[in-house]
Order: sequence, then structure tokens, then C-alpha cells
Amino acid sequence: MSWSMNEIEALARKAARGAGMCWGLAEETGKATRALLELGIDAAAPLADLLAAHDGADYAQIAPRNTDGVWLAGGDALCPITAGACLSDMASGLASTPFTLAHTRFPLFLIPFAQAAARRLACTVRLEWDGVQIDATATAVHLTGARAALLAAVTPVVTCTKIASPAGHLFAHAERAEVSPETIARLTAFAHRTYAPATEASRQAGAGAGLSDND
Repeated sequence: MSWSMNEIEALARKAARGAGMCWGLAEETGKATRALLELGIDAAAPLADLLAAHDGADYAQIAPRNTDGVWLAGGDALCPITAGACLSDMASGLASTPFTLAHTRFPLFLIPFAQAAARRLACTVRLEWDGVQIDATATAVHLTGARAALLAAVTPVVTCTKIASPAGHLFAHAERAEVSPETIARLTAFAHRTYAPATEASRQAGAGAGLSDND
């Protein structure tokens, strides 16, 4: 099914919140999902898998901790949204030292944050994992390697480096998102957790005539 980018961003944001992210990270998730879909990358299904993997997790345990120059999670695999937010915030450090992220889930979600870092540094930021190379500039993203590797569910190592200029195939811009009904249903199930439970008053208010009889 074809969806507008606004619709998918809003659904991704609510789904992330429903899965236990704070609203700040949920906002970042919506933006990152949209950015990937605009590159023609099917990010909606990986998002549903990511939220299922980290459903109800303590995000302090899957946020990066810098240990001897390597970013590690305290518990499970690194969350790419928390790691991406740190990457964007700490972008200035790339000027002197590459970042290494260990055992990271769905590293494709790092791409929008790498592009944010590229804008901040006015340079190209390169991500590499499992034989795929992503070069992000302020205005474009380039791919070298197998496109299927973008969708890796977990990878042992991701490197992030500042480089002089991009290489590889340029991603084309997509205007709408093609997302399966099954994926929409999974994301919607997470999003429904953000809705307030119905009360007797709300049920009556939404029931048309309610208790009155106008016949």
C-alpha cells in the first residue's frame, strides 16, 4: 500500500512511544524512518522488528557506553536510535577520531543521524558494516555494496568516519512510502498502546444519542 511520508512518520513516532521509548526518542524514530523511506529504503518493516526486539526495554541498558573507544550497550544489542542520537550530538568528535559501534541492531537507522552529522561538520560521513558502505553528505546519501546488507537485523561492528568526499551509487528520492498491510498492522498495534483507555463517559460521548431517546 502507498502511504504519505507524513502518515508513516506519525505512525512510526506513535509506535516507538508505544513500544516504550520516551517521546524524544520516539520523535527521532519517526524522523529517521521517514528519511530512510525518502531514500527508497524499506525502513517500516525493520522498524517493526526493532520495536519488537526492544519492546519494554530499559533504554539505559541499550544506549551506547564508550568503552576504550568502542560504543557498547550495557545489556542487549545497541539501539540504533539512541546510538544515532549520540552520533549526531557528538559529531564534532569525528573530526579527530572514528567511532566504532559494537553489536548494533538494524544499523540502517544510523543513516539519517550520519547525515545530520555531515550537515553539522560540512563534510562526508561514512558508515560501514557487513560489506556495505554508506556515504552521507548534507544533501545526499550514497551506497557502495549490496543493497540487501542495508537491512541487516544485527551487526557485530559499525564504523563511522569523517571523509573528504562521497563515493558510490546515489539514492533516488521517493515521494511516497510503499508499506505492506502486515507491517502497518504491526506498527499500529504498538501505536494503540499510546491511546488512553476508554471510560464510561468517553464511551457515551462517542455513542451518538447515548442514553437519550429521540424517537
